[in-house]
Amino acid sequence: MLEVIKKRAGNICGYLLLFFGGAIAGSIFAPFEGMVAGYCSLALFFAYLFSFNKIDKRVFFRAYLFSFSFFMVSFSWIVNALLVDGDSFICFVPIVLLFMGAFFGLGIAIPSYWMKWGNNRYAKALILCTGIVFFEWVRSWIFTGFPWNLFGSALLFDTRFAMGGSFVGGYGLSFVLLIFIAGLGLIVEKLRFKKFDKKALWFVGFSVVFLGGFSFSYQNFADGDIKVRLVQTDIEQTFKWNKELLYKNFRQYIDLSKSKPLDGVKLVVWGETATPYMLDRDEKHLNEIREAIAKDGFLVTGLIRASFENGEYVPYNSLFVIDDKGDIKDYYDKSHLVPFGEYLPFRKYLPDFMRPVANVVGNLGEGEKYKNIRVAGLPLMGGAICYESIFPKQVINSKEKPEILLVIANDGWYGMSKGPYQHLAASQLRAIEEGITVVRSANTGISAVIKPNGDVVGKIGLGKAGISDVLLPETLEIKTVYGRLGNIILLLIMLIVLLIIKKINYTKE
Repeated sequence: MLEVIKKRAGNICGYLLLFFGGAIAGSIFAPFEGMVAGYCSLALFFAYLFSFNKIDKRVFFRAYLFSFSFFMVSFSWIVNALLVDGDSFICFVPIVLLFMGAFFGLGIAIPSYWMKWGNNRYAKALILCTGIVFFEWVRSWIFTGFPWNLFGSALLFDTRFAMGGSFVGGYGLSFVLLIFIAGLGLIVEKLRFKKFDKKALWFVGFSVVFLGGFSFSYQNFADGDIKVRLVQTDIEQTFKWNKELLYKNFRQYIDLSKSKPLDGVKLVVWGETATPYMLDRDEKHLNEIREAIAKDGFLVTGLIRASFENGEYVPYNSLFVIDDKGDIKDYYDKSHLVPFGEYLPFRKYLPDFMRPVANVVGNLGEGEKYKNIRVAGLPLMGGAICYESIFPKQVINSKEKPEILLVIANDGWYGMSKGPYQHLAASQLRAIEEGITVVRSANTGISAVIKPNGDVVGKIGLGKAGISDVLLPETLEIKTVYGRLGNIILLLIMLIVLLIIKKINYTKE
């Protein structure tokens, strides 16, 4: 009986270690990227998986426990979005957290089970890494997609290490990082027997050579002659749409924009839905906004645009470019909408108990995908509104590459959490992947200009109101390899790795 109790106690301790290990591993993402503890926890988890001679359901469920905690903690910022409007949705907090861990956790648990197809530890390691990246790609499109916190973004603690993203993209960076961690895991697992796994150095060496080699492609970008002014008001989400504060919030944007002389400022950039008025139908406020625009300059603002279609008004989450005369020169409508935020899937089929949710969720129209913004006197620009910036190879027009990607956001939903930092990291990856300058302005969150090499300049930090003047860097006119080929690169990597697995799988341990 005593032995049974000891065994069960040991299992409980093991489960707790797996759970808390997953939580610690989640610190590989912003704002903690670069902290050694997260990478060590992940490497130890891989070593634990490699210690099993037989891969069965037991391994699946233990991996699931780790990955459940990993994703639940990584996405914990979502709680802030549920509590923005007070306690109305507090009952959904545990449900959403459990869902985030349970659903996304499969992306590590299932590849862990797939290791049963490997006849040796090296094949198992490759299957694990490839499977995790495969599920990263799957979650970029399943149920409209949510490729938040790609493993590759954990390399952004030093953008030189992320330069390979211009060739293999964020998914490719994820694979390289996971191969490195798998190599460490293989070494650690053998050290239990006081042996050193020399073959595991192939994993570590490949990653080091790849990341180190592409770090030499890092280049500084000199300042150009276009000055932009980022404006961040730090208006809390609870006050943003308060009817009594709408005009005050609007004036705060204007007053901040002109708080310093506008001389030489070509472009002023506000955040998502910064303007609470439909400027294409509101001449009074459209004229008032001219105060924030320099002579011969322009202003970008987010707002809700209403279009009359099929006999009814359809609202769009939009971006307007306005000149100093108050003329709307071009616009962009958000095309990739947030489910349960900007539209509600299967709205008419929802049960009665979900009606309170349906009543507060918008029903916005979808804009034209990859629409470029053309304004005489400005470089060709692409647009992405908030959530759209997290999707690899889905942010710019690949047929006609713009010089600048405008990203307007409202990270007020995330509060003082990890969310705004992770959202910024997504924009950094898009800048590197496409070799494009990203001009990012948030109502509250983190506003910055991101160079084509991923470097962040002119940052206005989380929880701060202010302006930042930045000279846009020189344009990288050529397309990156990833910009030309997109996720075909990922497919090629997968095929090559599968061939390697097939070759080495003939050798048993």
